[in-house]
Amino acid sequence: MIHHRFRLLSLCLALTALFLGGCGYTTPITQTVRVAIRGPVQDVDALKLNPDLRYLRVTVRGRVVLMVLGYVEPHAEGEIQTWYSSEGELMRLQNGRLVATAGLETDWRAVRNSSLPAWKEVSRQNAAGAATDYRRERDEMPGYRFGIVESVSLYAVAVPPNSKLVGVRAGDFRWFEEAVRGQADGLPSARYALRVIDGEPRVIYGEQCLSLDLCLAWQTWPAAQ
Repeated sequence: MIHHRFRLLSLCLALTALFLGGCGYTTPITQTVRVAIRGPVQDVDALKLNPDLRYLRVTVRGRVVLMVLGYVEPHAEGEIQTWYSSEGELMRLQNGRLVATAGLETDWRAVRNSSLPAWKEVSRQNAAGAATDYRRERDEMPGYRFGIVESVSLYAVAVPPNSKLVGVRAGDFRWFEEAVRGQADGLPSARYALRVIDGEPRVIYGEQCLSLDLCLAWQTWPAAQ
């Protein structure tokens, strides 16, 4: 077990260095992730999972990918989690919201949010019927589009009938949607499903489009968690 954890820690550090440096992914990394997942990657929902690891079920264009939590970075506004797949894709989440990707055909390499309150405050504001507005700045590849600034509005919505949430009832969560304001050709709205755990609202499921034709949906896995 100690050897396994040391190997996983080494893998996490290597992934972080690769992500921050913008380098490509190597075969030893993807092979180690496949060992951690312990099963054929084609049948994600039937995989035998290692109980010592944390997982994320991600859907993109009908393809289901299982990602493993590799690194947690402390941050004053909420820890940043780095998740990785056996194919070399990488996602970083903060408070359940996407803050970076790597390995996709369109990547948000870095996302910086301003004036974005914690989910508890968002829930309070929306319970009073008010939307939460914040400023988002992001860097996108390919195309070297850096410093894209967007005004985003976040608000409560009814339970959607078309989410990709599996294994649990969508009606058991509180749902929020956020949209880029002032752009007629903007991205489709993002959505989040929250559940109160230990007195704090936490994102169990999220959706975010990185481009008009590339949308991700992620869910903590197994579904009972």
